[in-house]
Amino acid sequence: METLKLSDRELRLGFTFDHDKCIVCGACVDACNRAYGGNWRVLPVFELEGGKTALSMSCNHCDNPVCMKSCPAVAISKNEMGIVTIDSNKCIGCGYCQWACPYEALHFSKDGTMGKCHLCVDRLGKGMPYCVESCPTGALTFGWLDRPDGEVNYLAPASITRPRLKIVNPKEIKASPLKEKREENATGLIAFTLGSEIALVYSLLRLPYFALIAFVLLAGTLLLSVGHAKVNVRSMRVILNLSTSWLSREVLFGGLSALAFLLSMFIGNAYYVALPLLVLSVISSIMIYMLKSRPSWYHPDTPMSFLGAGFTVVSPLAYVFIHSPALLVLGAVFAVGEIITARSKAKMGFKDRRILNLPYLVLEIATFFVPLAGVVTAVVSILSEIIHRREFFQKVVYYGVPTV
Repeated sequence: METLKLSDRELRLGFTFDHDKCIVCGACVDACNRAYGGNWRVLPVFELEGGKTALSMSCNHCDNPVCMKSCPAVAISKNEMGIVTIDSNKCIGCGYCQWACPYEALHFSKDGTMGKCHLCVDRLGKGMPYCVESCPTGALTFGWLDRPDGEVNYLAPASITRPRLKIVNPKEIKASPLKEKREENATGLIAFTLGSEIALVYSLLRLPYFALIAFVLLAGTLLLSVGHAKVNVRSMRVILNLSTSWLSREVLFGGLSALAFLLSMFIGNAYYVALPLLVLSVISSIMIYMLKSRPSWYHPDTPMSFLGAGFTVVSPLAYVFIHSPALLVLGAVFAVGEIITARSKAKMGFKDRRILNLPYLVLEIATFFVPLAGVVTAVVSILSEIIHRREFFQKVVYYGVPTV
C-alpha cells in the first residue's frame, strides 16, 4: 500500500491523448473490451463547430491514487512503476474506491469485485497496451511522461489525484465533468450514520438506558451498513486499512464502541472507553463523505448535518429528563446551522431547505414550558434528518467522464 513519492522531475508512465489525431473510430475501446471486458475504457464524443472530437479515457494511474487510499480492504496497490492495480481476491466490493475516483475509472465486475485498467501490465516490456496498439492514428500513446498535464476544463481538477495523463491540443469543449446520480442501496448507510450520531449525543448526556440504546443503535445499523459490501464472505477485510481509509476506521471504531457499550452495562467504567471510540467513529463517518470527487458531499453541509442530527434529535429529548435551557439552545443552534448550510446547497439543485427545522424551532419554545413536548420535537427532528440524509444519497453531484 506504499504510495510512490515522485518529484516533479521524474518520469512517469502514463497516457498521452492528442485531440487533433483522433478520428473517433473507437478502436481503443473495442480492443480493451475484447481483451478484458468490463468497459474499462470509454470514448465520449463531443460536437464542435465544423466537426467533432472525442476523449479516450480509462484509469490514469495517478500519482495520488485516492482510490488506493480509500480502499478499506487493502485490495488496491501501486507498484514501483506507479501502476495501480486491484487484487480481486482481496476486494470486498464496497465501492468506496469508486466514490473517490473523479474519472469513473473503476467498475464492478459480475462477481461483485471492482475492476479497472491495469495498463496491460502483463504486456509491459513485450508490447504496448491493447488500446494504444489498436489506435490507427497515434492519437492515444503510452510511455514515460516528463510533466503530465491533465488540467483541462472538461475534466475534474487535476489537483485531486494528479493523473498521469497528458492531453495534447486540448479543445474548447462545451462539456462538464460534473454529473449527477443516485447512490444505490443507501438504506444501511443512512441507518448507520444517523444511528451513530444519535447514539453519540444520547450517551454523551448519559440519558436513561444510554448503554443499551447506544449498543442497539450501533450494532443494528452497523450490520446494515457492512451489508453494503457485495462480497460478504470477505467483509471482515473492511478493517485492514486503518492507515489511510476512513471507512476502515469508521467500522472498527464503531464496532469496538458497540462492544464497549455492551460491556458498560456490567462494568460501568467501560463507558469511558466506549464514548471516545464512538467519537472517532462519527468523525470517520464525516470524513468518508468529505470527498473532493463529490462536490455535493465535499460541502460544509456534510459535517453540519452529521453533527446536527445527534444534537437536534437528542437535545429536546434530554430536556424531558434534564430541565436545562442550555440543551434547547444547543439544539436550536444546530437547527439554524442546518438551515443555513442546506440553503447554500440549493445552488446545486438540492430541494430540501430544512423546512421542518422551522416548526422544530417553534416546538423547542413549547418544550421550554411543557417538557414532554420534547418528545414531539425530537420526532420532528428525526423526520427532518431522514429527509435530508435521503436526498444526500439520492442526489449525488460528482466528477466523472465529461458530458455535454
